[in-house]
Amino acid sequence: LPVPPVGADLDPGQLRRYASVSLFTERAHAAALDFELTSGNAAAVAEICRRLDGLPLAIELAAARVRLLPPPALLSRLDHRFSLLTGGARDLPERQQALRNTLDWSFGLLTAGEQALFARLGVFAGSFSLPAAEAIGTKSPEEGQAEGAGQVMDTLGALVDSSLIRPQTRRDQPRFALLETIREYALERLADSGDWAQAHDRHAAYFLALAEPAAADLAGPGQLAWLDRLETEHDNLWAAISWLAAHGPLEHAVSLYGATSRFWWLRGHAPEYARLGDDLVAGSKDMPPRQQAMVLIQAGSAFAANGDLARGRQLAEQSLAL
Repeated sequence: LPVPPVGADLDPGQLRRYASVSLFTERAHAAALDFELTSGNAAAVAEICRRLDGLPLAIELAAARVRLLPPPALLSRLDHRFSLLTGGARDLPERQQALRNTLDWSFGLLTAGEQALFARLGVFAGSFSLPAAEAIGTKSPEEGQAEGAGQVMDTLGALVDSSLIRPQTRRDQPRFALLETIREYALERLADSGDWAQAHDRHAAYFLALAEPAAADLAGPGQLAWLDRLETEHDNLWAAISWLAAHGPLEHAVSLYGATSRFWWLRGHAPEYARLGDDLVAGSKDMPPRQQAMVLIQAGSAFAANGDLARGRQLAEQSLAL
């Protein structure tokens, strides 16, 4: 269902025009007769509908909880949505009584190959391209799993037909995405599959290979094209650097961070750039001096770009000493 965009008018009368908010309000009132959409809870209700991706079942289950949790408290618990969103109407089929049951039912209808690819696609933060899906999904021949790029494309098409993956088009190129609720479920299935580390490693390797040519072009006549391309992959770049900073190789995290440095501050992402720099600095203590110096100067530049000149100077002086 349509959800209020970020920055939408929070007037209750305006918000009710969005079908997701209207459904939430109706179901919440049925659960607690004194519930009304007001200026005091409108922001929380709008954010709940956004966080639940406009999924009607999820909204109904969330609204039923207002008997115990007012919207702001309900919103704070959505990070544990699968345990929260239970207890649907008892006359519904079992799969519709809780969000997890519904997704378990849908997942169970997939073939083994479709299940494997669906779980691995959970590593993508935001949307992803077909080549990226192929890089994640292509595996050595195993029973029930995609073996080559062509088979990955066919399996991806089956997941689109099952409404688990949403097709998109950006700059005339096909892209795909999972609703955040469905992505969370896919990541649970990935953890269960034993494929967690390999899928994240492949994700990071793909975006490192994608970004390496950007370093020179971001300072040349190809800058605008690369800025637009990297903006499309913004969330995936963050996820890849974070994974490499935490799990290694740290050198690859530094390479990806450095190759995309101009993107982060030219496109207004300096706060994120600085937070990533902090993670890299913390992990760089055991690196050879020259590599550690590179980490420190890159992170120092990030803090300076974000307006924290004292921290930027501190890291730059440490780098200079090395």
